[in-house]
Amino acid sequence: MGQHTSYLTAAAQATTIAPRFARRPARPAGVTLLKALSPSAARVCDAAVEHFADHGYDASSLTEVAQLAGMRKASLYAHFANKDALFVATYQRALAHETAFVEAAFGHEAAASIAPGHWLVLHLAERYQASANLRFVLRTAFLPPADIKPIVTSAFERYLDGVREGFCQALRARYRWADNGGTRLEMYADAYLGIIDSLHVELMYADPSVYARRAASLLKILDDSLSLNP
Repeated sequence: MGQHTSYLTAAAQATTIAPRFARRPARPAGVTLLKALSPSAARVCDAAVEHFADHGYDASSLTEVAQLAGMRKASLYAHFANKDALFVATYQRALAHETAFVEAAFGHEAAASIAPGHWLVLHLAERYQASANLRFVLRTAFLPPADIKPIVTSAFERYLDGVREGFCQALRARYRWADNGGTRLEMYADAYLGIIDSLHVELMYADPSVYARRAASLLKILDDSLSLNP
């Protein structure tokens, strides 16, 4: 058992190549600070998300966003005071969409009796290709604009809290020892977030075949360790 546990620990440490932020106490999955927007403001955010995902903050253009939303730039300012305000609102909406995807992922996993943590990992690459929201979220979380970095990082931490809680619930449903919580549950939750962080990097910088190979390897390590803790 010691060899397998150390293997998992080493893998978890290796996956911390992704930027890691200081962990906050876990919040309930799905909790966001999303502000209600008017239909017109929401339309602007919907137009902006793909533009921001493709260009980031510095290279983005409010003029182009306004055109994509079917309005003049002056009309955009009736909804958002400046680029920061639009960027933050769009980011929070994108995170809300991706938080809902994570919750659905663990729901699909439970319904199909799939091993804990597998469904999200196995569908994350497909989601990244299909969802401008996820591409925007990851680009922004890894390269946050300096002036709004605290907002970006705290919001991304809430998203990761949802991933963590979904995985913990999956472990509790599968293993009796997980019902008691404790350090073992915390260790596996941290290891799983390490896996997710690492795969987020692969989504941004590697091709799909590399992602698939590394995802399969990391899940195998996770499963081997969990099999020793029935």
